[in-house]
This record gives sequence, C-alpha cells and structure tokens, in this order.
Amino acid sequence: MPDHRDKVSLVADVGGTNTRVALAERRTLLEKSVRKFRNSEFDSLESVLLRFEDDVDLACDAVAVAIAGPVHDGRGTLTNLDWTVECEALADVTGAQTVSVLNDLQAQAHALHAMPHSHLAPVIAVEPKETGSRRLVIGIGTGFNSALAIPNGPALMVTPSECGHVLLPAGNSEDLELAEFVAASAGFASVEDVLSGRGIENIHAWHASRQGESVTRTASEVLKDIKDGDGIAKKTIETFVRVMGSVCGDLALIHLPFSGIYLVGGVARAVAPYFRDAGFVESFRNKGRFSRFMEQFPVCVVDDDFAALSGLAVHLDDLRDG
Repeated sequence: MPDHRDKVSLVADVGGTNTRVALAERRTLLEKSVRKFRNSEFDSLESVLLRFEDDVDLACDAVAVAIAGPVHDGRGTLTNLDWTVECEALADVTGAQTVSVLNDLQAQAHALHAMPHSHLAPVIAVEPKETGSRRLVIGIGTGFNSALAIPNGPALMVTPSECGHVLLPAGNSEDLELAEFVAASAGFASVEDVLSGRGIENIHAWHASRQGESVTRTASEVLKDIKDGDGIAKKTIETFVRVMGSVCGDLALIHLPFSGIYLVGGVARAVAPYFRDAGFVESFRNKGRFSRFMEQFPVCVVDDDFAALSGLAVHLDDLRDG
C-alpha cells in the first residue's frame, strides 16, 4: 500500500446490504485494497472500518463515504439500514483531516469523469445533443434514486435527490391496479416500491394474485424463473422494464440530461438483457407530443461495481484542488 499520507484517501460505499471499502491514491482506486463486508455482521460503519484496518493500513489524509440514504450537513441515515454516518465519527476513527459524506448516487455521478467506455453498455445509442452538458445517473438496486451531474469548471457539481420515494406514476389502468396493490400493504405506492429488488417481488406478487395465486418469490428467484420459462416471472419483468422506461423518461424530461443517462445498480444490470423485448425504449419515449423530443437522450447501463468508490476518490481529489 502507498505510504504517502497526503495523497491517500479512504473511500467507502455503504449500501443497504453490503459495504465496500478501499484506498485510493488521488483519483486512482487501488483495486487490490477493496474489501466487501456484509452489513448484517456489523453494528455500524465505524466497526466496518475497524475491521478494514485489520487488513489495510488506514494512514490517509481524506475520507469519503457514500450512503444509500439522504445526507444533510455531513450527516446521513441509510434508508434501508439503521445506521447513521457523520463526518465527526469518521474523522475520529480514521484520523483524516478531510471528511465528506455523500448520497450514493452523488458518488456514482462523480465517477463519470473517470469512467472507461468499456464499462458502458448502450441502451439508446444516439449522438448527444450537447457535449459537456448535464448527465443523469439513475440507480436501481436495493432502492431507487437519481443524481444530476452538472459541469462546474473542471469538476462536477452533483445534486442529490430522494426521487425513489415520490408517488409511483400510473399512466393506465394496469399501472393504477399495481399501485393500489402495493399501497394496500405499504400504505403508499412509491417508485422504489416497484423499481427495486423488492419492487420485483411486489410486481410478482401482484401478477400471481391476478391469477388467484399466493406466491412469494425473491427477486433473484424471479430472475431465475424467467430463464426457466415461468409465465408469471416473464410478466413480472415485462412490467418492471415498462415502468422503468416510463419513470426514466419522466426524469429525463425533468432534468434534460442531453449528455446522457447512466443506469447503475445490481437490479438495473440484471434486467438489462430484457430491455429490448420488454419495450424499455418505447416506454421511455412514450411522452405524447414530446415523444420525438425524447429521441435526443442517450441511455447506457454502467457495468462497474467500483464506480461509487472511484467517484468518491474523484470527489476528494476535487476537494484537495479546490
């Protein structure tokens, strides 16, 4: 491991299920330092970092953490995990002088500056209307969220959001029926209740109920079942992809990311093979008199498990230069 403390950062990507921790030298992620920890085996992020310290020297001048939850004034609580992360506690554990806490989608957006093309799989391959313009990162995994990356000199300004918790749009009677089914158990039908890992499970339960069945399947089981030709699993993924296309199109109209939309997260990657047959592009562009307007937005899937970690390294390097 490098021993130049003033150039070394510690970066951690804290999801609802797992936490990845690594070291970075300026903007370069040191991939051999990456460790993955299951959150259920720890009671806090600080305890994860102490375990990381057993394997890797924590001598660093800066720390950045991305969490799957809202962040305000250097403090955030994960949406799907009872952990609170704050700058002061991170500084105490690591001894770092510079500490930053971001929303996980903000970290993914910062990674766009260093993202190799080999990690990008085109979904809608159109020439960007504007180069160096806004880009939108949409994350679909344990939860759903997005972040807008806006050019700001040589760096990026990345705006956070919690758009996964807005009301699920219902553009037809089938969508309304799905929303009512979800709301009956959750009390409120949010975008994340349908477009996430548990969203796949909710959609499957809804399709099963329409056939008079009461079946509980995990998201991974549904994805396995569709490969085995299961009819309910097929309908589940078709509905998921259709709703996903529509919601992503809504976000495109809200933010106008003419330099591209980047889909990240394990669920986004898992359903990507079904985009064409399930009509992602058609749903994305189905915006009435603005349907032709929607043809301007490039869309791709990011295939990089370390993107958030790389983005945190870029973010800290920008803070150093700033």
